[in-house]
Amino acid sequence: MPRIAPRAAAAVLLTAAVLAPVPASADAHDGPSATIRYTEYGIPHVIADDYEGLGYGTGYAAAKDNICLLADGVVTLGGERSRYFGPNGRPDGSLSSASTNLASDVFFTGINESGIVEQLVARPAPHGPSDDIRALGRGWAAGYNRYLREGKITDPACKDAAWLRPITEKDVYRRAYALAMLGGSGMVTDEIVGAAPPGANAPKAAEPSRTDVAEAVRNLMAQTDMGSNAVAAGADATASGRGILLGNPHYPWQGGRRFWQVQQTIPGELNVSGAGLLGSAIVNIGHNDTFAWSHTVATGIPFTLTELRLVPGDPTSYFVDGRVEKMTKRDVTVRVKQPDGSVKPVTRTRWNTRYGPIVTGVSSLDLPWTGWNAYAITDPNARNVRLLNTSLALGKADTTDEAVQALKRTQGLPWVNTIAADSRGEALYAQIQVLPNVTDDFADRCNSVLGHLMYRMGGIAVLDGTRSDCAPGKAPGTLQSGILNPDLYPVLGRSDYVTNSNDSHWLSNPEKPLTGYPRIIGDEGTERSLRTRSGLVASGTSWTRAGSPAPTCRTSSSRTGTTRANWPSRAP
Repeated sequence: MPRIAPRAAAAVLLTAAVLAPVPASADAHDGPSATIRYTEYGIPHVIADDYEGLGYGTGYAAAKDNICLLADGVVTLGGERSRYFGPNGRPDGSLSSASTNLASDVFFTGINESGIVEQLVARPAPHGPSDDIRALGRGWAAGYNRYLREGKITDPACKDAAWLRPITEKDVYRRAYALAMLGGSGMVTDEIVGAAPPGANAPKAAEPSRTDVAEAVRNLMAQTDMGSNAVAAGADATASGRGILLGNPHYPWQGGRRFWQVQQTIPGELNVSGAGLLGSAIVNIGHNDTFAWSHTVATGIPFTLTELRLVPGDPTSYFVDGRVEKMTKRDVTVRVKQPDGSVKPVTRTRWNTRYGPIVTGVSSLDLPWTGWNAYAITDPNARNVRLLNTSLALGKADTTDEAVQALKRTQGLPWVNTIAADSRGEALYAQIQVLPNVTDDFADRCNSVLGHLMYRMGGIAVLDGTRSDCAPGKAPGTLQSGILNPDLYPVLGRSDYVTNSNDSHWLSNPEKPLTGYPRIIGDEGTERSLRTRSGLVASGTSWTRAGSPAPTCRTSSSRTGTTRANWPSRAP
């Protein structure tokens, strides 16, 4: 078994092939290896000679700290919650918005049966995972499995559970894929799974009112239960002349959505410390020797809707360019635990179109499937496993300039902004993410009547499905068809400060408002939230005078278990 030193800073040497005690100096082995050093706060510091070894040590340490939560996520992504926990229980929301285990299983089983994750992973970089990410994924799965084999699980939440199983590299990518979709398809899981055609003569539904749309827009980001603050200070705002970053993610302390802290080191190659979402093989927010970055949930709308004009008397057919096109019907079968403990198959039908799956609502806005029309959701992040490439590239960046290059090169961030600082004293705000290729001109030309209203009010495009030229196409400089040109996103570098608290790009720094960007990215010239205004007041009055002390920041646990910064009140 691995040797654990009996001190606060304990070291564990892992090897893939040798399970007997191994001296810390041993370097001969047949598989990946890593050294894990724990600090007095229980933070693992993983050191390895290569990426596979780094993944191995990270997977082992992650399983040691979080095995039941990670294994629960494996069950979710495998579409097996109903089999083990019954159909009516509710997942924890970390991987989709499904309200029941059955809805979650139908959603993820449909994904797995489509083979989309395998197709995306099979593509060479930069479209698919880089070689380094592939090595991390292999190692992470091996390290996780190593911890399972050791049989040290004591947590009653999963000790001796029938649903504990070894994983493969594919499970690592399945989790990354689900996280990418959380702002789009994963936010309307029930509305996709529950979509069913009406009777042939069902009447046309009334158009949503302006009030309905306004309420839906207000609820859109609130219902995701995701958010953060971040402030980056540059040379003009710090006594040292070096950058300072405050990252303040509003994520839970409990459950599968929480962050997990780790340091990852390959001498001479990578040395990054920070946190990753559970199950991530790489740090998602953190710092290295010269660069630090954090993320906040962005206002960009990472999906479009398409309004379909249905064939009279046939609600599963629709018109495109004057021709009739049939929807695709797919029966999805999952195994469901019965009240008597037996397991039986249950089948649900999912409906798809050339634009994506049928959806019956977004946020609080109902979009009923009638005999006249229906709506499909197009989620470009349903073809994105590049976010792991992006996180690794940010961890290797030396400066904010390199970070911008990495964001544009990898094109993997699904629903977040990036706020960063470097040792040169540069501060950065960048909203370079994966959004649909919808410019304002395109929206004016292709939105339906409902779409014009929703786009103006909330950046949600509802496109005309009767015209094939109204499907977002390939933009210059993109790795994927249907996503926005990376040069069209707002980027701001400053020597004083930038900040974001989940409002749009517009006032990242009031001295340099960011304007003229497509509405799908975010609004401009509108009222900012109290949280944004508080952050701007604190930053603008305290961090723009070189050499002045930074404002006192107190942290407290809120009712929902998140950590928030309470800035002192100062007049502008």
